[in-house]
Amino acid sequence: MTDTPYSPATATALAIGATSDGWVDETGVPWDGAVVSYNQRSIEQRTATLLTDLRDNLAALRAVVAPPTRNIRIMCVGDSITVGSGSTGPGGQIDRYGNGIGQGYRPWITDLLARRRISAQLTTLAQGGQTVRTMAPPTLAALPTAQPDIVLIDLGTNDMGGDFTDWQSRYGQFVDQILASSPAVRVACARIPYYRGIATSTVDSVNAAVDAVVQSRQRTGRVAAADMSVITQHWTADGMHPLDAAYLTMAQTWLTAIGPWLP
Repeated sequence: MTDTPYSPATATALAIGATSDGWVDETGVPWDGAVVSYNQRSIEQRTATLLTDLRDNLAALRAVVAPPTRNIRIMCVGDSITVGSGSTGPGGQIDRYGNGIGQGYRPWITDLLARRRISAQLTTLAQGGQTVRTMAPPTLAALPTAQPDIVLIDLGTNDMGGDFTDWQSRYGQFVDQILASSPAVRVACARIPYYRGIATSTVDSVNAAVDAVVQSRQRTGRVAAADMSVITQHWTADGMHPLDAAYLTMAQTWLTAIGPWLP
């Protein structure tokens, strides 16, 4: 701590917990937790920018020295998390929540598969704020053209807000319609994370429905669950969208779920 505040407006803050370089140590002051959280996210995002640049450069090198020998088509279906809200992205795009928009888990899935010399062709059907009811029709309409080998479904967060009646039945019907589109297509269903400000019991209800849908179809060998509820860290300020580190965990979780189906 220096004797001179880093700005006149923060003289009081310095006296009750802020360091002279502008960082705040949590001391029980009402606003300090939010500032600490902001600083942690800021550090994480700067680190993520460097790491994603390293990932992309290694991918370019891998394409030359160890090009893919197999291919797979994956369709990613979901809401703002599938869009990539909260992740690092080019062009400074901002979503309606004030979060940056990158590509979320999708570049990580591509990278993780490329390490296995598998080339992934991704089709994305996602929009912020959407539900099973709104995403099922465009997804089913896109299947004949996309012809995915695997469909990743990450829905349920927005359904909790008032469209949860008969949700399990509608979700199961959606999965069945995808399975009926091709004898070879497989479906991975995400169990959603626990979000800040949403009751644990509410998230448990969604995940119990996902579990029931998956378990009743497991005998087909074509449906699996991807447990995103394990992601408890690295979230945006709104507590509803992952940062890059969490998106990497999502990609790893998807890969674990679909591993037995990979070429």
